Amino acid sequence: MAISSDRVRLLRRWAPRNDNKRKPRNDNPYRCIWVFAVFIIGILFLTPYSLYSDSGKERPHGDKTKLLKGCASCHKGHGIYNTPMLSERKELYCFRCHGQSMYVEKAKSEGDLARDVTTANIQKEFEKPYHHPIEKIGIHQYGEILPEVDSSMSPHAACGDCHHHHLVKNDNKMSGIRGTNKEGLRVRITAEYELCFNCHSFSANLPADQTNKAEIFKISNPSFHPVIAPGRNTYVPSLIPSLTPSSLIQCTDCHNNDDAAGPRGPHGSQNRYILSKNFTTTDGSVGDSEYPYELCYSCHRSSSILANESFQFHYSHISREGASCRTCHNPHGSTQYTHLIDFNRATVMPSDSMQLLYTDFGNKKGQCSLKCHGKNHDPAVYPSGISNPSPVEPSFMPKRFPSRR
Repeated sequence: MAISSDRVRLLRRWAPRNDNKRKPRNDNPYRCIWVFAVFIIGILFLTPYSLYSDSGKERPHGDKTKLLKGCASCHKGHGIYNTPMLSERKELYCFRCHGQSMYVEKAKSEGDLARDVTTANIQKEFEKPYHHPIEKIGIHQYGEILPEVDSSMSPHAACGDCHHHHLVKNDNKMSGIRGTNKEGLRVRITAEYELCFNCHSFSANLPADQTNKAEIFKISNPSFHPVIAPGRNTYVPSLIPSLTPSSLIQCTDCHNNDDAAGPRGPHGSQNRYILSKNFTTTDGSVGDSEYPYELCYSCHRSSSILANESFQFHYSHISREGASCRTCHNPHGSTQYTHLIDFNRATVMPSDSMQLLYTDFGNKKGQCSLKCHGKNHDPAVYPSGISNPSPVEPSFMPKRFPSRR
């Protein structure tokens, strides 16, 4: 069968040579251009289609009745350098619609945002004394690895760490964001804490005064607040009626806006640790006022606590001695003891015999060996009057407690 001269030349071009040095050559100089063109087409056509296919019922940034110019409401020509064609710097851009009224009015006057749209002023929350540090400009990088692997990196935050600009939904503000599970693995978020663990668990640059929250909430610990799983203690008489010992709570049940009428979320707060309500962590608040531990009383009835229903000396410690809840309890969890017992070393000292420990005897019985509020407990046994107590290890407790972290 005859072979055409063009086919002969093609076979020679791709035939292996004895010197094994000649490589097949790509003579199509436009290949890269075609690949780039296909990529741009995908950006221009596929992405808008996916954004606007639900008519904004789920994704507010894909609703053309709100963002009147569609993609062009955010992306302008060439835009600011080092941004995806945005008209403002990245750290300010979200505030065009979610900031002070003057910025929102400008977006409306330029036809980017519909006149009848009402947006929450998130910018105001970041101006509060306690907030996520979005003001640390130039550190955040799109697609950066979380949890952080560089111990020298300064802690920082950006809107895009918690909210995906295209995929955020009305009923799921975390949609499109990857999270970190309790083992430190990257996962599709199914629980709120997996978003928080991106920065507050296995990060290499945790501040010195913070701990790995995944370790504190670990379900093998003697006690923990029920964020990952229901708590171990089945007897909690102080819980408000809507809660039971099998209930789960979220990080934002405590860390949230202090203004109940403002936008929800841990953007900022007047309270330390971005808490939704006041929580005094130092001793000295003598009396029966609920304000010092307002956060705790959101879930635990003050009437039960001060009536000593769960511990014989709650009233004495809180109302007479002015001890903070944090003096004895860690609100996240304890790697050593039951009942969230984790003594605040700034207030609690070793006893005269250099003991600093808590022993649980079960059934609301126990003893402490320590020194606090000017008294030496070496040990102090409760309830008062019991003699020759024997330590009781509940069946759920490990035989050897993990070391304090």
